[in-house]
Amino acid sequence: MAESLADIIDLPTEYVSWHSPASSLWVASTPSAYVGMVDRNHDGFVATDCTGRELGVYGTLESARVAVYGAWVSPAQEEQALIA
Repeated sequence: MAESLADIIDLPTEYVSWHSPASSLWVASTPSAYVGMVDRNHDGFVATDCTGRELGVYGTLESARVAVYGAWVSPAQEEQALIA
């Protein structure tokens, strides 16, 4: 029996939504979890994951959001140990 795409790709199934509670701040969450945030400063858009680890500074809001989502979908090895 062939595997479905869902069986091959193990991605979170919750919907991520973005909110802007303050000027130059965007927060990502699901119905059950905090995903991360993006904060704009003089250098660009700073992406931070759900543990507070800085993911980098990006030139656009969209690229910073992608980094936050990517860290949530595929957390670093040290984060996976904390979650397990």
